[in-house]
Amino acid sequence: MLWWLRVRALPAVLAGTVLTVLLGSLTRSIVVPVPIVVGGISFPLPMAFLLPLVPVCLFLYGYGRSDAVTERTAVRRVALLDVAAVLGATAVAGAVGFHSGTGVMVARDFAGYLGVALIVRWCAGMLTAGLVVSVFPFVCASLGIRGGVPRVWAWPFLPAGSVPAAFEVLFLLAVGVLLLWRGPLEWSRRADLAAA
Repeated sequence: MLWWLRVRALPAVLAGTVLTVLLGSLTRSIVVPVPIVVGGISFPLPMAFLLPLVPVCLFLYGYGRSDAVTERTAVRRVALLDVAAVLGATAVAGAVGFHSGTGVMVARDFAGYLGVALIVRWCAGMLTAGLVVSVFPFVCASLGIRGGVPRVWAWPFLPAGSVPAAFEVLFLLAVGVLLLWRGPLEWSRRADLAAA
């Protein structure tokens, strides 16, 4: 168990998750201008929407350090521990962010980005997952906002109480957790080995 915590860098992930949600609640006024492809010049992207990428990338870093061959022969169910870590970090983010609307949005975005990262990791490897999840909020800002109003599929920018955003994030996280339980495709494993 101790080796798993070290390899996955779980203490850093949990600390990063808590700090991200707390900082995201305080930094809503800091924005990054993002060009909009359809119907406008730029969109002010609040830093709070980008901060959840930090613990997601820490998760990917921890998974990238693992040795899949050794873990498949381990006595403990490593996939079960990984699923528990994802669900636990998501619960921690939700508990920390529950105090404000921005905190709820940051926690929701963390869960959604993590779901996207796990899905892409399953089929394309760790590096591709990191790239896709890092670009995802910028794509949502560039293509998913029309007239200052986010479209339904651009869930990171929907309000904290948005039911469609909650369902989309729950769906992405559930699929990501199921794929994490199953283990990555052989192509994905080879891509990770080539990158190591």
